[in-house]
Amino acid sequence: MWSFSFAIYFGSIIYFGISLAAHVILLLMFFFTMAVFYDAEKNKSSWLLKLRRGNN
Repeated sequence: MWSFSFAIYFGSIIYFGISLAAHVILLLMFFFTMAVFYDAEKNKSSWLLKLRRGNN
């Protein structure tokens, strides 16, 4: 929705493609990072335990 709105504002469909691609990439990176931490917590990974102990 935002990508389309900015494309209309700038008057170019090229901005839509660039903005949409950037948003999709950011969302994929967020969900990938979330999945890594979820999996590490589920498996009690040592790196996550060390990270948590270091922040106390």
